[in-house]
Amino acid sequence: MRALLASIFMMCMAASALTIADPYQPSHDCSKPDKPFEFEDEWELENFNSEVEDYKQCISDFVDEQNEAVRHHQNAAQDAIDEWNSFVNYELN
Repeated sequence: MRALLASIFMMCMAASALTIADPYQPSHDCSKPDKPFEFEDEWELENFNSEVEDYKQCISDFVDEQNEAVRHHQNAAQDAIDEWNSFVNYELN
């Protein structure tokens, strides 16, 4: 029971530390393509479609980078929780 309470406490502390630790919120630098009211020719349509794909890829890359950063933070928090639980279970008892 003591280890469970310690684990819950450490998870809450880790979650609040992540919120406090990095107040900077990154944003993407992707450029949204401008859609013309009417396409003048096939080249303009193909160019627009290419810009749409570039925009989609840029957003996707940004999301992937942010998700990877989340995984690193979650792993760091879990490592801290595991260290605390080990301390409580093996050094305090």
